[in-house]
Amino acid sequence: MENKEENVDKTKKVEEVKTEKVEEPKFSKVSGKDLKKEKDMDTIENKKDKKSKNKKEKKEKQEKGSKKVGYWVGGIVLVLVVLAIVTALLLLPATPEKAVEGMLNSLKNADFESVNKYVNYNEIVNSSEMLQNSEMDEETQSLLFDKLTWKVLNISKEENTASVEVEITNKDFKQIISNYTQEALRIAFSGESFTQEQQNNQLKEQLRNEEIGTQTVTTTIQLTKQDGEWKVQADESLVNALLPGLQEAINSLNSIING
Repeated sequence: MENKEENVDKTKKVEEVKTEKVEEPKFSKVSGKDLKKEKDMDTIENKKDKKSKNKKEKKEKQEKGSKKVGYWVGGIVLVLVVLAIVTALLLLPATPEKAVEGMLNSLKNADFESVNKYVNYNEIVNSSEMLQNSEMDEETQSLLFDKLTWKVLNISKEENTASVEVEITNKDFKQIISNYTQEALRIAFSGESFTQEQQNNQLKEQLRNEEIGTQTVTTTIQLTKQDGEWKVQADESLVNALLPGLQEAINSLNSIING
């Protein structure tokens, strides 16, 4: 009997086990929309990371470029400063010859203000004042020395004084004044007026006249050292060399007038 009951119990247990429900594992349902959203989010994050990385790299490149540009700009500024200093030193009449050359070049280029940097006039009025007070216009002034040439022959120098022997060639002002005077007399005797404008035009015409020859004068230019710079001492011999024949023409006119 007992065996029967045991068998019945066992049978019941087996049936109970069979009747028990087997629970299936639960999985969360993910829609295609959610998957796409997650994918988009990942793409956005990747783009952000990439953009941030590119931005960083660009910034680093710009910083490197800025440094390079800075080096270049600094180098250029330094070169310009050095050039300015060298140019200033070259412009200074550091030797008697450079002072003479500077004066003659300024005259040839009709830069009469620059002439004054090289010359000590003493009792002679400086060139810019003389020409400003004259009736000559700028074109006439420029024609005075446009054909000027020179050759330095000898230089002797002591501590604060120097002598430069130079051969100067310019237009024959004796012939220029002679031609000008003849035209002025012709107009005067004809009874016509000889206005200031006509005088200037006549002088320009004679200064441009290619038939006018040249004169060459050898003179010794004296210089003194003032505040470390050599200055040409302006005197009558220098004026006569720069405007050859002018003094002779003036003396001839005075003789005629005083006659």
